Amino acid sequence: MNRPALLRGERSFWLALAVLELLILAVAVRSPLVAVLMVAAFGVLAVLAPLIGTRKGTLRLGVALLVTILVLPVDLSLQYRVPVGGGGIFIIDMLLALLVLSWVVQMLVERRVALVRSPVTLPLVLFLLWVVVAALIGRLAGNDLKTILQDVRGPAYFVLFVWVLSAVVSRDLIYLMLRVLAACLVAGFLIGVYYAALGQGQQIGFVEAGVSRFPAPNEVFIMGVSLLAAFVVMWPPGRRRPWFLWALLVLSLVGMILALVRGYWIGLAAGMAFLLLVSGAQQRLRLIGGGLLLLWVVLGSVALMSPTLFDSVVTRAVAVGAYANDTSVQYRLIENRAVMRQIEAHPALGNGFGTSYLFDFSRYGVAPFQKVYIHNNYLWFTQRMGLIGLGLFVWMMVAFLVSWRGLRGYFAEGDPYLVGLVVGSRVMIVSLLVVSISSPQFNVKGQVAVIAAIMGMAEVAGWLLRQDAEAGASEQDPASASPLGAGAPPGVSARSSGPG
Repeated sequence: MNRPALLRGERSFWLALAVLELLILAVAVRSPLVAVLMVAAFGVLAVLAPLIGTRKGTLRLGVALLVTILVLPVDLSLQYRVPVGGGGIFIIDMLLALLVLSWVVQMLVERRVALVRSPVTLPLVLFLLWVVVAALIGRLAGNDLKTILQDVRGPAYFVLFVWVLSAVVSRDLIYLMLRVLAACLVAGFLIGVYYAALGQGQQIGFVEAGVSRFPAPNEVFIMGVSLLAAFVVMWPPGRRRPWFLWALLVLSLVGMILALVRGYWIGLAAGMAFLLLVSGAQQRLRLIGGGLLLLWVVLGSVALMSPTLFDSVVTRAVAVGAYANDTSVQYRLIENRAVMRQIEAHPALGNGFGTSYLFDFSRYGVAPFQKVYIHNNYLWFTQRMGLIGLGLFVWMMVAFLVSWRGLRGYFAEGDPYLVGLVVGSRVMIVSLLVVSISSPQFNVKGQVAVIAAIMGMAEVAGWLLRQDAEAGASEQDPASASPLGAGAPPGVSARSSGPG
């Protein structure tokens, strides 16, 4: 029987323990706080040791990361962190580090790196490498290290795309992830209701007195509407849609409307236009008729329950074109012009991560100050990472948006959950690309983590649809069909009934 190293008295164990204690002692001489944090970190690693390096453990860490991002309120996720270098390591950063560590150990133990093939992988890896280059450029330019690390943090979460291609490669795991996302959507909405009851909604312009923004992670709702609308529209005729798809769609639509974010509404309209473009004739009728009916029911219910809120929704919608009188729009325009001047100075390589710019809002009584936040995501990429970085990002997005075209032939007989994920993820990306003109979605750590995971799941879903089609062909004509799963990653399971 194998016994723990402590009981066997192996020299390697005692030597490692002695080195560890000496290291902590050396650190304690310089900083007792850091030493205490090291002890706590090693204790956590000891508790997590059974999970590190196993497929099940790595998957659990990934699920924990997504749940923490989607459910944990922002004030808590930003409040509790490990102080480092004037900044801090947030909860989700630690979970991401543990996930990557476990994933690397798992690959080393298995001695293989198996990924579902995707045209997105190459530009995404090159993009991540250019993130490192942009950080070095920023450091050489003398930018603040804390701000550089803040800039690196968001794009780094794109690594979850590659992790999904490696770890979430079965139908059952896709269903599990869909259940997790659905549960987080409901939890996020309920948290918003709770904070709204406490009166913690954000005050904004172009609304009636007493109306505030729904205090929830509102970017989740536009993702939810985009995905779920595609699930409902693309559902095969003659097969009953599960009731919870409608419930989740209504919940997402209500949350997005209550968010009162005009950019989300415009982005959703762009996403629905894309869905209309890629749908068949019957699906287009379903989208137009069902969409208008659902919108009429939701807005009608809002009007009956709270006429003031309904008036605010209308006022916010009309204010989309009020550029001259909208302080928020003018704020962004001044911001864009200041950033574009820096881009003109360093167009190819960019100014590096951590770069600030002078924001002059003096016409509205605000003294000029140095600012790092940029609302326009594309200007952020170009200012920090240059046209090269922006080009890699565009390549990545275009590769994802067009990679599903060869799957159309599998939609009629394919798993409706996989089909909905393949199409809905593209609708979501189109919506968020439009939103990113005025509100960054692709460099904020929480949004990037969810986006990258869903993109990876969509690529795996497409791969599974192809596997199903090949399996069906082999049953009809075994002599001509190619072997199922040749060169495929491990873990592909048999067909399941669905995530319901």
